[in-house]
Amino acid sequence: MLYCITLRSRTDASITGWYDGSQSRWSTDRQRQKLFHKKCDARVVCHELRKRCPRSAEVINIEAEQNDRSL
Repeated sequence: MLYCITLRSRTDASITGWYDGSQSRWSTDRQRQKLFHKKCDARVVCHELRKRCPRSAEVINIEAEQNDRSL
C-alpha cells in the first residue's frame, strides 16, 4: 500500500493539495504527489509539516493513495 500526505479544506474537507517533496512542499496536481511505501516514513514528514505549519496542522493528514499507480 502506498501513502500520501494531503492538505484538506477546512470548510468541506476536500483535498486542496498534496505534499510533493519540492521546496514549495505542496502541489494541487495529484500526479506530482510524493508517495511513501511505509506509513512510518510518511509520519516523519507529516510531523515536520505540522511543525512548520501549525495553523494548518489539523488539516495535514496521511492517507492511503486512492489510485495505486504501482499496479
